[in-house]
Amino acid sequence: MVLTDRMQETYTIGAWAAGGTDDAGCRWSVPETDLRNGTGRKTHITERPFGAGAYRSRSYLAGRSMSLQGWCMPTVEPSWPLLVAARRRFMGLFPEGSQQLLVVDDGVQPRQITVELAEAGRKWSWWPANGGADWQLDLYAADPRWLSTVERSAKATLANVSADGLDWAAGSPGGLDWAAGSPGGLDWGVSGTGTNVLAMQNDGMATEWPLLTFSTPSTLQNPTLVDPATGGVLAYSGSIVAGQTLRIDCSPFSATPVTLDGVDRSGALGSARFISLPPGASRAVQFTGIGAGQVVATWHDADE
Repeated sequence: MVLTDRMQETYTIGAWAAGGTDDAGCRWSVPETDLRNGTGRKTHITERPFGAGAYRSRSYLAGRSMSLQGWCMPTVEPSWPLLVAARRRFMGLFPEGSQQLLVVDDGVQPRQITVELAEAGRKWSWWPANGGADWQLDLYAADPRWLSTVERSAKATLANVSADGLDWAAGSPGGLDWAAGSPGGLDWGVSGTGTNVLAMQNDGMATEWPLLTFSTPSTLQNPTLVDPATGGVLAYSGSIVAGQTLRIDCSPFSATPVTLDGVDRSGALGSARFISLPPGASRAVQFTGIGAGQVVATWHDADE
């Protein structure tokens, strides 16, 4: 849904949007929200039974609860049919317990987060004389990070066995032909070297995990990624042929981290040190395997 007469910040979930006047003629205002607040931490602390203080382990971000509150008012007549349709659109958000992207655009740096309805859900309260309505949307994000709406990518390739070297074959143009002019001279062939370093950068303030997509023009066996910074190895035991696509989602929030043409192949990981991009850090990961192919990494800068 397209918003006109936009306010300072807009909020979009699927075809619904608030922070301006929608193309049906209803103005959606959001005077109150807690989306700008940070999220809490999960702490793991055990009191020391025979000494001062406590034992602790690393803390992690907790899931994020958030709320949007505002009002809806028609800007054209007749107003009542517009309000009824507006309520239907609002109450139709998140059918059957689904998750959706909430996109917040402040005009400076748009960002997005995957949300679902919280226990309180949706609320709609008619004004006197039904000239408008107050509404409230309570949401929960299992992944509490805000992601940039701009997708970043990097690619690394493997080539077939190189054809470099002197051509010793008999007959033209093979052999060590010292004669002047073409095709004489030393024939070194054409190099088959690939660029097998996957260089990634996270300019956000929270950890991000890339989505890795592998493909091949012929056959690629046992594609493997090695992170020299951590020593971690991410290895797939199996083959990919032309036309197939292997996807490895490094995110801990992924229900099916490894798929081959959409089929779950998570059990085929020989080593599962998933790649992470710490805040403000870069990674140069080495891509190896048998045969020819490429891996494309996609990710979004992440913030808390």
